[in-house]
Amino acid sequence: MRFARPASSTRPLICVLASLASLAAMAVSVERARSQSWRDLVGYTQLQSRLGGALPTGAGGVVSQVENAVTSGGAYYIDSSLASFNGSLDPRGLPVTFTDGSGGASHGISAHTSAVANRFYGDADSLAPGANNVVIYEVNHWLENILQYATEDVPLPQNYRVQNHSWVGTMASGNRSPQPHVEHPHNVSVLKRYDYLIERANQGAGMTAVVGVNNNTNPLPYLLSHSYNAIAVGRTDGNHSSGLTLAPDATPPDDSYGPGRSKPDVVAPLSSTSNATGGVSSAAALLYEALDPVGTAPNEVVKSLLLAGATKTEFTGWIRTPTQPLDDVFGAGELNVYNSYLMTLGGQQPGSQSPAAAAVSPFGWDYQDFKGNASVGDVYYNFEIPAGTIADELSIALAWNAEIEDLDASETGFLPSLALQDLNLELYSTTSTAMTLLDQSISAVDNVEHLYLRNLSPGGYALKVTGAADWDYGIAWRMNTRFAAPSADFNADGVVNGGDFLIWQQNVNTLVGATRATGDGDGDGDVDLDDLNLWKTTVIATPMPLAAAAIGAVPEPASLMIAAGLGAAPLVVAARRRPRRAA
Repeated sequence: MRFARPASSTRPLICVLASLASLAAMAVSVERARSQSWRDLVGYTQLQSRLGGALPTGAGGVVSQVENAVTSGGAYYIDSSLASFNGSLDPRGLPVTFTDGSGGASHGISAHTSAVANRFYGDADSLAPGANNVVIYEVNHWLENILQYATEDVPLPQNYRVQNHSWVGTMASGNRSPQPHVEHPHNVSVLKRYDYLIERANQGAGMTAVVGVNNNTNPLPYLLSHSYNAIAVGRTDGNHSSGLTLAPDATPPDDSYGPGRSKPDVVAPLSSTSNATGGVSSAAALLYEALDPVGTAPNEVVKSLLLAGATKTEFTGWIRTPTQPLDDVFGAGELNVYNSYLMTLGGQQPGSQSPAAAAVSPFGWDYQDFKGNASVGDVYYNFEIPAGTIADELSIALAWNAEIEDLDASETGFLPSLALQDLNLELYSTTSTAMTLLDQSISAVDNVEHLYLRNLSPGGYALKVTGAADWDYGIAWRMNTRFAAPSADFNADGVVNGGDFLIWQQNVNTLVGATRATGDGDGDGDVDLDDLNLWKTTVIATPMPLAAAAIGAVPEPASLMIAAGLGAAPLVVAARRRPRRAA
């Protein structure tokens, strides 16, 4: 099959993140020289150990991978015979079913495609080994025949849960260096059309699009990191293009698309942006299954979960300001799928249009659709930090899509126009009689807002979302807490003994919503080995009276752990409400 190309177009300069370092280095990417694997570093191994067979695998729906043809022969396809894809390592014994979206599979296999795929949905080294239905495109064909960027035709639908783009490019040519950041009118056409498809995919639920930036510190590439609705990904080591989306320069053509927004949005601990992008795509696929196994969750929620879950402790210089929600180099921080998953367990917790609403749980998310409702006011989410508790972290991310309106009245024509709503976050202390503003995220140019606070004291807090009238948004939060005075006296009888151990044993593997009465000794909201170690340390340090010792004696914790079968202990899961979206 020949790749059709509009007669009016010229083939753009597209790179498999290959002007992003050397293609060979990316195709055979090796992680940073660390003692831990990338899955350890992003919390996947921890999640796997806690959930066992209940671990989401990214199953359900269809995902997509758009790849550049990296050889003169046009090879871009996958090696489906590899163990990562042939079913031999699959959790259900199923091979990946591949569909060639561009019709050029006969041109050959790309090592880059297979390497990215291994991080995205491969059984050997991804977070979504159950994502077994994949459509692969060649990027030039995708740009010309799906987006149809050089025509006046409507782009073709892309109804995937997640779509991965581990390439960068530009429609411009010339001798300005470094490429590929040079502006060009067709760059803007591509970006508008892609944002249009991201928002409208899956009957309006949207699609999570994950795109890479460059592997060096050149300016940000226009394609596709300047997209509003996609998630741009960099590397934890910071060796990638970063900063603000580009403004017009002095040399025509001077088109631009949303200048002044920080990119990337998130980073991952892999040694190339190609693989880091695949890794974030796999986390998104896992979260889709966790949110809604039989349907399609709003893409704004998935984006907010990824950003709110990201960690900052890996960086000494991470910073945000009220008007710049993300760090210029590291975005919201390093991907952490454990944190993001805990927020899905917290469940959907709708905001209130009253400041006096009941407190939400420490982990949770919400989706609100106020389209068609121009009179809606502020939306509130209240948090309560109990006495004797400290919130080490409060991380909140708000995400909404830029709307690309088609101003062409015909059914076949397409005249895209950008509309961007200005939503904001404000956090107040409500402990005293008056609400006191503590922090805010009020960027006028972004379509994400982010708050991150440390060491919050006990008391009440109110989060206010403004600007939601006539729009929809996703929001996610996590409040990581601890007791100021840890205690393993779970039954509050004044002594730590076998009765407290039994409480811990009955509730071990509770991931969110635990209390001291259910075996949470350190106050972090779960029941795990940390709480058992606290119990054991206290028992050893506090000799019991002889009479009590005879009654309360229990076998050594290690032997009871074996008898209880820790991995098979019941998983306590908070009820979830499926996201709903207006038709």
